[in-house]
Amino acid sequence: MPTFFKLVSISLCVCAALLSGCGQDDADNLKIPRLMMEVRGVDYSSLNKMVSVMPISGTKISLQTDPLVSEFEILNVELVRVDLGLALMVQVSEKGARDLYRASVSNNGGRVVFMVNGTAIGSRRFDGAITDGKYYTFVELPDEELPQLVLDLKQSIADIQAKK
Repeated sequence: MPTFFKLVSISLCVCAALLSGCGQDDADNLKIPRLMMEVRGVDYSSLNKMVSVMPISGTKISLQTDPLVSEFEILNVELVRVDLGLALMVQVSEKGARDLYRASVSNNGGRVVFMVNGTAIGSRRFDGAITDGKYYTFVELPDEELPQLVLDLKQSIADIQAKK
């Protein structure tokens, strides 16, 4: 009889392990976009910062741990062509636009880093107030990867907004 219970419990564990993959959503495939603000000035403590390294240039940027604009406030990402080449345009909500405006006024010359899934892929210095809720940045990725990145970001943003 104890052998029977062992056999049943082992088979239940195996079935649970096999079925645990069923019903998974696409959370593993999400591309989570965030805008992060550079930490500037004298830093006496590293409790409220993290260091991010740009993938190609290797530039190290100290960032605040809380996002300037979170994934819940990003509404759209578009690939745009500007005078210097391809860039990303990140469109944010009204709350995100207020946060972006305040940061662009009070941190003129500071950098904002565009992160996807915790990896820095682009940065831009504030050179004036951003009043329209649109943040433009060049990214350190090959141009041929950008269309797919934008499609993935759009899908992820739609999923995040649907679950919001």
